[in-house]
Amino acid sequence: MNRRRQRRYPYLRLWLLLTVALALFVLFSFAEEEIKIGEKSLKKAPFAETILKSDSEAEDSVFLAKESKDEDVAIVNQTDSTAQTLFIFGDSMTMHLAERLAAYARQNGHTVYAVNWDSSNTKTWAECDTLDYYMRLYKPTQVFIALGANELYLRTPEIRLPQIRAIVEKIGDVPFVWIGPPSLKMDGGLNDILEKNLPKGSFFRSSELQLARKKDHIHPTKQASAQWMDSVMKWIPDSRHPFLADFPADSVANARPNLKFLKARNK
Repeated sequence: MNRRRQRRYPYLRLWLLLTVALALFVLFSFAEEEIKIGEKSLKKAPFAETILKSDSEAEDSVFLAKESKDEDVAIVNQTDSTAQTLFIFGDSMTMHLAERLAAYARQNGHTVYAVNWDSSNTKTWAECDTLDYYMRLYKPTQVFIALGANELYLRTPEIRLPQIRAIVEKIGDVPFVWIGPPSLKMDGGLNDILEKNLPKGSFFRSSELQLARKKDHIHPTKQASAQWMDSVMKWIPDSRHPFLADFPADSVANARPNLKFLKARNK
């Protein structure tokens, strides 16, 4: 019977010996304390130290790579000192924001265009070709979006994610800043959705600003809108794509942008 087993598994004993030897080798290599047999001590093999050292070096490499990546981002975010073509579009809160943005444009050598579309929202702009048309017409180098105030009532604002993404796709590779809507009593969380899903450094949260309102208790006054835009422009150096945004002198503070008024459709 033993002869038959030997014929069937001729190297069984050899494999068993090799397995035991490997187990002892691993045990001796990774043992934390010195192993003694009688009065003699067994010297630990450098195998474990080599592996652990390699893992540590790998972690250091990953950390260094991350640091390099952060440095690259910082380089990309250096302030662009060239003249910009600014385009701001959005709902009825856009007009006064655009008027103040025009003052910054004159101060810093930029050009600004604005489209104020009363009662519009993300759905309006995502589902028509209006934005496509003006992007082709003005060829802006920086875009400002003032949308969301008419959707703060939504209890499930995440349903607007497809429209938000569609607007961003229409803008393409052009740097943009989405100016979040100011806080209202019926804020259902749209600002959180925008901040979470837009690229870092491209969303300005306005919901925490204290803005004086008109008689409707919704729209910020002209002066409050100017302060609102001042807050946005003060933040621009920390944005994803900063550009020259020096505070406008009094001599250019009353500049008026090119405004195009549109009526809301397929709301």
